[in-house]
Amino acid sequence: MADSPLQFRARVRHEPDRSYAVLVDGPEGEVLVGTTRSMREVGRMAREGAARLFGVTTEQIAGDYLDVVIPQPPYGRDGQWVRIVSAGESADPDDSVDLGVAGQAHWFDHEGAWFVTVAGSGTAIYPSEHLDFAPVLTDDEVAELQRYLARSAQPPS
Repeated sequence: MADSPLQFRARVRHEPDRSYAVLVDGPEGEVLVGTTRSMREVGRMAREGAARLFGVTTEQIAGDYLDVVIPQPPYGRDGQWVRIVSAGESADPDDSVDLGVAGQAHWFDHEGAWFVTVAGSGTAIYPSEHLDFAPVLTDDEVAELQRYLARSAQPPS
C-alpha cells in the first residue's frame, strides 16, 4: 500500500421499499455491496464492501477516507410534515420526543437524515426509516405545530 491513504467513495440509492442500497465505486465501476433498512448500517456496509473490492482490510478504510453520499430520498420533501414512528435502538432513553408525534422535516444532507421540529420539544435528527412521510394529522396537531413554528421563527426580544 502506498504512503498516501486510499480514498473510497460510496453512495446510497433509496429503493422503492424504502431500504437503502449501498454502492461502492470499485476498480471496475460502481458495485452494489448490500442493502439495509437501517441508516446505521450504511457506513459499515460501505467500508466492508470497499475492503472486499480493493483487497484491503476494513481498518485501512478509516472514516476520513470513505466518502458516503446520501441523497435526499424521493419520498421526502423539505418542509413536509411527518410523524415519528420509531426512535431506533440507539435512542437516548431520556429523549423527550414521544413516538407518534407530528413534526416538520428538513433534509440534512451532511448527515443523510432529517431535522424534525416537534412542537414543544424542539428539533432532533432522524433517519428516514424512523419517519412516516404520509401522516394523517389532526386539525389540533396542525394548529399546534404552526403556532410553534411561528414562535420559533420570531427573533428573541
